[in-house]
Amino acid sequence: MKVALLVIDMQNRFQAVLNDAQIIPRVVKVMQACHDKSIPIFLTQHHDPEPDSIICKFWKPIDRESDDWKLISEIENAVREKDVIIAEKIRYNAFYQTRLNEYLLDGKVDTVAIVGCETNLCCESTARAANDNNFSVLFLKDGNASSTKEFHDATVKSMEYGFGKAPTCQEFIKML
Repeated sequence: MKVALLVIDMQNRFQAVLNDAQIIPRVVKVMQACHDKSIPIFLTQHHDPEPDSIICKFWKPIDRESDDWKLISEIENAVREKDVIIAEKIRYNAFYQTRLNEYLLDGKVDTVAIVGCETNLCCESTARAANDNNFSVLFLKDGNASSTKEFHDATVKSMEYGFGKAPTCQEFIKML
């Protein structure tokens, strides 16, 4: 298994959701473990360049370079030089019009581990796209945050049913 960690949208806009779910320390620990094992890490930062895009019909747009767009400080402090930040993410799915698939294929990655926010939107959409792109998926169930427990739990069940495995962060670290 050649794994990469995808850290999805852990941005200031979502700080309250991340705090409520209490995932930040676990995600930082996973990032540190990946750094220790030279596992590639890709972080996304969502923004909305098109105010009339479909996403903006549901959410207030995030302007690139705004405070909302920036990574939360704990994640920013955990980023290392070799980590790749995908700042051009404009849809829920981190593969959409980004170089993520290219980076993963160039690195001969066959498995992605996914953490971030929100479980049932960007993280789930990215996991489904990873599966569509023939990557195995590890959806770290206590490393993803959603605005409700019901949304989170439903997504984890769906991931386990047909898209991948859903280990805890600690279980994932032991796999490395």
